[in-house]
Amino acid sequence: MKQTILLVFILLVAGCDATKKTSEKLKMTSAMNTHCVGHSLIDLPDGYASSPGALGIFVPIQDRVTDASIDLVVEEKTNQAAFAKLVKERQVALAGVDHGNMDKLVLSQETGDGGMLFRVNEIDDAYKSEVHWLLHDRHLVARIDSYNNQVKSAEALLLEFKSNVEYMRSAKELPGAFCLGEIAVKGRYRSESASLGYRSNASKISFALDFDTFRKDDTESLLQRVGGKDSLLRKFQAKEKVLRKKELTVAGMRAQEWGASVLLGDDDSEKQASFALETMRPVPSVSAPKIHLEMNAQGSDAQDEEGLITLWDNVTKTIRMR
Repeated sequence: MKQTILLVFILLVAGCDATKKTSEKLKMTSAMNTHCVGHSLIDLPDGYASSPGALGIFVPIQDRVTDASIDLVVEEKTNQAAFAKLVKERQVALAGVDHGNMDKLVLSQETGDGGMLFRVNEIDDAYKSEVHWLLHDRHLVARIDSYNNQVKSAEALLLEFKSNVEYMRSAKELPGAFCLGEIAVKGRYRSESASLGYRSNASKISFALDFDTFRKDDTESLLQRVGGKDSLLRKFQAKEKVLRKKELTVAGMRAQEWGASVLLGDDDSEKQASFALETMRPVPSVSAPKIHLEMNAQGSDAQDEEGLITLWDNVTKTIRMR
């Protein structure tokens, strides 16, 4: 039951002595670095970096490919030799799939800049195409699905998208682009969203940020999801301690925030603390996006509730549009 409550506790906000040492560490996080997500900026304590696997989803403005949607994944930092090895391993893995006439690798093509395009025939006239390339020190992967013999048009669209992806050395560069950390995507899209996680090797406190430019608000607000009568916390009778519950203004938008801690384990010796913030806006736009931020702390880093609240406030007050 305790493990179930922990899972519920994390999922709800998504919609995510030792005590003395923790307190001192949190109070010393005055040095902050700026990170770019979507069309917004946020400052996180020094030492935090985006985790591999950051995902962006883009729907281009076009009428050549039906229901075209492009996924962009930012993999871990690497070098040219390691990248070439990873791409070769990917090619071998795709070619080794034995599903009869399904999921067959039918094309491996160099893109002319060190990248590689793979085309997989999933079934009949359904294809999945993906392009791998190295940008600065980041392994990037962009994928698109296509149907009804539109694979060549889809791959042309994929390569056009690839040409709009640039590396930013500073969050001040390319102000009109959509960011996934240091990776920026230029152009206009019907839909654009990103999900990134941030971790530090020196802490068990993590941050997660979801950004969606044009997504409408959820039917239930953040506070309704965590505190309403149908909340999973109520159903599982979790005994959480509420640390923060209020409305505020973030980057000129109305928003809600919630934070709580809960004791886990057979003897209530394991502590987890989670905070969440979510914007609410009547008309979604580039200047009024959906922003969902989470901060989660475990172990000794979850003990100092006052320090966690201070850290949370220091981070959330930095959220602003580019």
